[in-house]
Amino acid sequence: MTEISRRSVLRALGITGGALATGLPLAACGGNGTGGGGGGSKNASFMTWDTTSGTPLYNVAENWAKGAGKTIDIQSVPGDDYDTKLRTVLSSGAAPTVIRINDDYVRGYYAEGSLLDLRPYLEKDGIKPDDYFPVAYNFAKQPDGAHAAWPIMTNPGILICNTDAFAEAGVELPPKDWANSGWTWDDFVEAAKKLTKPNGERWGALVFPDTSLETVFPVSNGGDGIYSKDATRFALAEPQGAEAIQWVADLALKHKVHPDFATVTAGRQTPNWALSQLGTGKVAMLLSLTSGIPYLRKNAKVKWDIFPTPMKVKRTTVNTLTVLAVPKASKDPDAAWDFLKYCAGADAAKLLAQSRGFMPVAKSSSSLFVADDKAPANLAMVTQALGNAVNENFSRYIERARTIYRPVLDDVWSGKKTAEAALGSVKQKVEDVLAGKG
Repeated sequence: MTEISRRSVLRALGITGGALATGLPLAACGGNGTGGGGGGSKNASFMTWDTTSGTPLYNVAENWAKGAGKTIDIQSVPGDDYDTKLRTVLSSGAAPTVIRINDDYVRGYYAEGSLLDLRPYLEKDGIKPDDYFPVAYNFAKQPDGAHAAWPIMTNPGILICNTDAFAEAGVELPPKDWANSGWTWDDFVEAAKKLTKPNGERWGALVFPDTSLETVFPVSNGGDGIYSKDATRFALAEPQGAEAIQWVADLALKHKVHPDFATVTAGRQTPNWALSQLGTGKVAMLLSLTSGIPYLRKNAKVKWDIFPTPMKVKRTTVNTLTVLAVPKASKDPDAAWDFLKYCAGADAAKLLAQSRGFMPVAKSSSSLFVADDKAPANLAMVTQALGNAVNENFSRYIERARTIYRPVLDDVWSGKKTAEAALGSVKQKVEDVLAGKG
């Protein structure tokens, strides 16, 4: 998902910042991860982006603080300015104790020497990898073996379906079990055709406002995703990637089951536009992340549920993460680690799971994702999604690479160029950037 759209979803839920309102003093966490002391300075600072009080993560931080004698300065920055501000602060010599970090940029920050390797803390506290979802625990591992960050919540890709539309059109719902051998790309297109109503009254599918498609469908098609696993090749321009991108574009260009590029371009300027299209019945199937669930639980006017994404070679999805990290220049890394550990613990998980939008990183959190009297009824499928999710293959140069290839995708969505031609035209430029030459 784009940073603007992802943050607009999270901002609406009041959990973007990972913590508290600006400058609010709280007691800090304890050395055992349960909020009971921490040593070092009596003051700590936490840099994050947009947040409001009373949200689950706010309450987690508040509970963490109750058993300590520290005060914490929450440095909340507007989301659209966060990455620029973070770079400035980390280079200033006045690093916060702990930071929230965009999961896309962990590798780059670590390679630049900005993040602390957490391996000594993992070893000291006997952290067991098997206690966590692999897609979360393994995310922070770097090529040199370092553990550069600490995820606290997962956010996998799912397909959200307007079940009222399926019933009205007489279309069978997708399978609820991720392992089902059916529900292919062809099945998706055929369902979308039957679900589409003329003159834009209802679209069968809405996919390409959400940039998670750049990983979901290329990997489903047998490719590596956007980049190769070693982050040296622009895999999106390779046959499996280009074919997947063209398939998505053809939902609008060829099959006419998807809003056109102009409609999507106009709509994506509005926060939660895609979710609102599903929730008001204007779209029958929506590619989304689980972070969209809370919005629909509150605002949907139609009946809906969540299902696996369609498959080609295999059924996979993408995972994004809420990630915390300790700056290498942190003045109290022990307290910072204790805060991170608490945020991934059992007490925090109970609060973080309440929104149903984010699965905490511990496998035991699956027991918290059970259906209630609100949709989605198939909430348990989130655990299956995590078992079949991949993280994007990151490079330290991902920020620069995106500025090169993302603009040409607009030519694909609008039908000006084929995916093969558009992506091929920038392949060498992207790979030069990945090699550190751009």
